[in-house]
Amino acid sequence: MIVAIQQPEHLPWIGFFNKMIQCDLFVYLDNVQFKRRYFENRNRVKTSDGIKWLTVPVSSKGKFHQKIRDVLIDNWKPWKKKYKGLLELAYKKSSFWDDIKDIVFPCIEQEHSKLIDLNLSLIEKCKEYLQIETTTVLASSLEVDEFKGSDIILQICIKTHGATYISGPDGTDYLNHEDFDGNDVIVKYHDFNHPDYPQMHGQFTSHMSIIDLIANCGPESLKILQECYRVSH
Repeated sequence: MIVAIQQPEHLPWIGFFNKMIQCDLFVYLDNVQFKRRYFENRNRVKTSDGIKWLTVPVSSKGKFHQKIRDVLIDNWKPWKKKYKGLLELAYKKSSFWDDIKDIVFPCIEQEHSKLIDLNLSLIEKCKEYLQIETTTVLASSLEVDEFKGSDIILQICIKTHGATYISGPDGTDYLNHEDFDGNDVIVKYHDFNHPDYPQMHGQFTSHMSIIDLIANCGPESLKILQECYRVSH
């Protein structure tokens, strides 16, 4: 069993899905602290006016230690019209605008109270479009809340019978390899080589939301994902 673990970001970048296609089980790390001004409630899109943030407002005042699974969307703010307007500004003239609408608009129009529910619905719609069949599970369902850092990653691997764990490059800074070795879990690193692809609005810019790839490449997006990765020890 090959396991990868990642926070359920908002319309994640393509490296997120690239990692997903390399594993048997993808764990949404929803039981760790929510990071403000990160990628959990926003992501980047490319417009004719430059790079813009596609953002979902959340209730975070006085909730500095809340976990991702507990974050509420601030639906008192009329954010949906602005959100869809920015998406149209970025991709309405793209070849696959209809595909983008079919993925994003139904999720946005649903009445989600929690950010994670919105994020997961969007991720799953992208996953379906890309024809990724990897099994997914929430970390909060695995009874590992008492652990932190390297320990929570190891415990998730143990709980899911993971023989191999695919880590992001930052794992080199905090993973305790001796503990993983002692539990017969092999650690490999996601050595992602970001591809160039046909893109609107001038010179190519990497690390956009997956929506940018789909808008520009449509059904060819999975092929691009499959050709641009390698995993290293």
